[in-house]
Amino acid sequence: MVSRKQHMPFRVAAVFIVMAAWTLQSTFAGEDPHESAQTATPNNGLVRVAAVQTKPRLIDWRLKDPQHVLAAVDKNIDALESLVHKAGDLECDVLAFPEDTLGLLNWHGVNEPLANKVLPAAVNRMIERLGRAAASHEMHLVLCSDLVESDGATYNTAFLLDRSGKEIGRYHKTCPTWSESASRKRGTSLPVFPTSDLGTVGMLICYDLVFPETARCLALSGADIIFFPTMGGAAVGEGDIGTQALRVRAAENHVYIVVAFKGSGSMIISPRGEILAKAEGPDGIVMADIDPRKGRQGGDAMNQQQDMRARLFRERNPEAFGILTDPNPPILEKVPIEITQQEAGRIASEVLTIGEEEFRQAEAIVRSGNNDEAITAFATLRSKYRGSWIDRVAAERLKTLRGK
Repeated sequence: MVSRKQHMPFRVAAVFIVMAAWTLQSTFAGEDPHESAQTATPNNGLVRVAAVQTKPRLIDWRLKDPQHVLAAVDKNIDALESLVHKAGDLECDVLAFPEDTLGLLNWHGVNEPLANKVLPAAVNRMIERLGRAAASHEMHLVLCSDLVESDGATYNTAFLLDRSGKEIGRYHKTCPTWSESASRKRGTSLPVFPTSDLGTVGMLICYDLVFPETARCLALSGADIIFFPTMGGAAVGEGDIGTQALRVRAAENHVYIVVAFKGSGSMIISPRGEILAKAEGPDGIVMADIDPRKGRQGGDAMNQQQDMRARLFRERNPEAFGILTDPNPPILEKVPIEITQQEAGRIASEVLTIGEEEFRQAEAIVRSGNNDEAITAFATLRSKYRGSWIDRVAAERLKTLRGK
């Protein structure tokens, strides 16, 4: 097989031919081609990094037979394979999928006892099938799924596959949420993975990046690119603070961040915090051509740097940062825990499954005109799902109902 790196001079023409054909196909199908992929002009010596923002493909949480669950997984993989081939046809060198690539999150939340009968087979099928599809285009792949490891524990895990479809990197989420930790074990390290063409690669998952230390650890270990499969931003707050925090993480660590965001929000960010490209629409693919080892110029009037890492990471004062590794800093005395980990886990698991159904039933009672029964239903929801969106919306409903 001729390596793609051996035919770089023909790459520009090939990409434009593929894009022209794909645009015509999308136009005649009644689709806006920009809703499916966003392109960048390729240049020799660069790598084309890409992320997809998959539309929700959730496995039905009511399924109890593992074979039925795996059949649904196979159906999802069929759809994901087509996205891999689309990225390959666009000459991408790497494609990143979002967190919960297979759509098993809600199912897993209320079917924990069945996890060991489903997750190992599901993950093996994902890696084997999507890896084979990517290998047909000589393209790296980043995937993400819950995984039952050899120690029997479940980890939220990101996988890095090389151009032949072989797994060359695995990362366990180090900062799961309080509720997530009820059923998943924390990872204990932040590894990086040297590659011949993408530079040194790191991976983080969702809530990880809310903690600035995670990206800094990867940067200090030499990461050039951080792939970020996620279903959320890099900060907890209103408006676009999550997106702005992503830009800050890239700029403060001088790394590229490839954001693979389920549903919407996939983007590629430069080491200077610039958003190089954003995906558009469900199953949209965002792409940018970058040199992983460049793009880090900066400094001040006295000291310009071609790579700001040479300066920034020498000017650190780690001796002053000891509190960052203290598991019980003084602040915790001011903020007592309001809910147990097990209760938080139950609420998180049920709120998007059983809880949604119960909320719809309460709304139906309101529409039927039975005010007293509706008040009882929403009060029960507040007690059962405290702190969640159901609690907050139920409080508004009760205010209105009691006002009547």
